[in-house]
Amino acid sequence: MSKYLWYSGATDITGIALAEALHIESGKVKPRGKDIIIGWGTKMLDRERDENVDLGNAKVINHPNAICKNRNKLNALEMLKADRHTANNIAAFYTPNNVIRGIDRGDISFPLIARKKRHQGGKGLLVCLVKSHVVKAIEYGADYFQAYIDIKTEYRLHVFDGKIIYAVEKVENPTESGWINQRKEKVLEHANKNEVNLDNATVDYVLGQLVKEAVLPDQIVRSNKRGWKFSGINTNTIPDSLKNAAIKAVEIMGLDFGAVDCALDMSDHPFIIEINSGPGLQRTSLEKYIAAFTKKFAEIERPAERLAPRARRVAAAAVGRVEEQENQGIDDVALVHMMNAVQSPAEARRLLDLAMRRR
Repeated sequence: MSKYLWYSGATDITGIALAEALHIESGKVKPRGKDIIIGWGTKMLDRERDENVDLGNAKVINHPNAICKNRNKLNALEMLKADRHTANNIAAFYTPNNVIRGIDRGDISFPLIARKKRHQGGKGLLVCLVKSHVVKAIEYGADYFQAYIDIKTEYRLHVFDGKIIYAVEKVENPTESGWINQRKEKVLEHANKNEVNLDNATVDYVLGQLVKEAVLPDQIVRSNKRGWKFSGINTNTIPDSLKNAAIKAVEIMGLDFGAVDCALDMSDHPFIIEINSGPGLQRTSLEKYIAAFTKKFAEIERPAERLAPRARRVAAAAVGRVEEQENQGIDDVALVHMMNAVQSPAEARRLLDLAMRRR
């Protein structure tokens, strides 16, 4: 089966590395005629953002339509808040239209975090301590305001097919040398990506000057640019309430996988912050995704080998013998197997007819 990883400009470094490790094609353009497509933080054209992207009969892992919904962080918060499984795991948020009224009525308290609905990392984050900060943030174009979470511990949980495959905790990286090394790695990554040659001594000098202006670690924005780093941990140390919320959040957004930024507050209440559909990966995390995708490819390419003998016979109905199997009685499990075996629109229509007759 032909495979393709569709990445965006912001996710191309990891996207390319992942595709090369999986030995599959990749690119920023919409694929055509592929059997299996991975959406890796896929960024669609402006005209496609509010439309359904048709990828034909391809098996899509993280469909661009779901990625588009998740990229709009305000939309994602609204979806997660509306679902009873995650409603209590989302910090209160407000639109510019109602935040001022809420402050004036005393219904909304500070501090608040102002964000754009499409953002990456800590870029564009504004901390609002008083009403004038909110007014200024609205002038700057903030799309929503969210209650500040008094974080005790912050995590990134990598969810794939309803399971956590890797987990990291954000820990302080306050030393100047640690900050310089981390920033240097990112700077050189971007320079290589854009075919820019940077003198090593110059990079060291510039970062050495910049670190003197940094307050490390930043307790408001916990990013690698501000004195924090990810450290791998055993998932058994994470409360089930947070793990379950992360898994459910990925499902609600219609994603097959995602790196969920989440946290426990000072009272150990679990919060979902956001989901990354094209996270940056290195070393262990990259290996975990390679293994997960390799396993997923095998499941897609050899579905019949995993079925019991009777289920195989039932699945065969999806490729030409639906009518023969109908009189034997098709249970729900068998119907699912048949759906997995569908290979063409014609087979899908016949299977749909069978399902409708069972009702």
